[in-house]
Amino acid sequence: MRLYRVAAFGASLLIASFAAQAAAGNGNDPLFSRLAERSWILAEPVRTFSSANLYEEIDGEAELFLPYGFRELAVAYLSGKAGAGAQLRLEIYRHGSPRDAFGIYSQHRFPGQETIPVGPSEAIVSDASLDFFRGEFFVRIRAASPATTRKDIADLAREASGLIEGTGAPPPEAGSLLVKSFVPGTLVYQKRAVLGDDALAPGFEAKFSAGNISGSLLLLLPRDGDPPAVSSKRIAGRIPGIERTSEGLYRAPIPGGTLWLKESGPYLLGVSGKLSRENAEPVLSEMAENLSLRRRKESP
Repeated sequence: MRLYRVAAFGASLLIASFAAQAAAGNGNDPLFSRLAERSWILAEPVRTFSSANLYEEIDGEAELFLPYGFRELAVAYLSGKAGAGAQLRLEIYRHGSPRDAFGIYSQHRFPGQETIPVGPSEAIVSDASLDFFRGEFFVRIRAASPATTRKDIADLAREASGLIEGTGAPPPEAGSLLVKSFVPGTLVYQKRAVLGDDALAPGFEAKFSAGNISGSLLLLLPRDGDPPAVSSKRIAGRIPGIERTSEGLYRAPIPGGTLWLKESGPYLLGVSGKLSRENAEPVLSEMAENLSLRRRKESP
């Protein structure tokens, strides 16, 4: 909880800084003063957007961001003193929680992408772009001039990350999906639909592959307002054909295979694909052990 409070405090300072900048139209507020000390100058006044007008800035993408507790977007164009003609577009999205910010980052993360460390965060990088999240913020940087280099983009990312408080790691409960057969780059936090089904959301989804066995890994979370340990009851009447095969284990036919779900406290662990019970149970057991290890680490 202390980490979340620190992240929230840092979020308030950062957004207040952007708002002050937008009102003043200059680079004298603390955030941009500190960026200026790190060789970045504001090319034009910062613009800010709320959920009411986000579509004006990212028309066609707003519907992706809004469900993830979107609060504010600040957009700035910055020039690097050291790079003649280099100009970059900096977008900072504030969300309701680090989990939400990770959720947006995960929607842009795919296997095989090039990544680099940016402070405590992983960043998706190319010659003209970079994305990362830290704390409650999802950050996008785009080259805005032909003279902008990959180094310019990475340098700005590191400076911006250094001005944001909070974690750059995925939510700790998502670690339950990091089984030995996990496919890197596939971990996604789904706010609306898991496996394309609203009844399963919210939850984490990832891919696994081991020899001739492959499919999806799931960690289904209680919905806001749910009392503890009701996840299985919530979905029981909403997944056609679901049945309990044994204590705490459920099976349901889905397009392309079978969904297996296992109760673990307030969570439901799941695997899906063309899997028999004999295929599914070892993966579910490994996920349950990962979740148990996390709980033991968090215990005083």
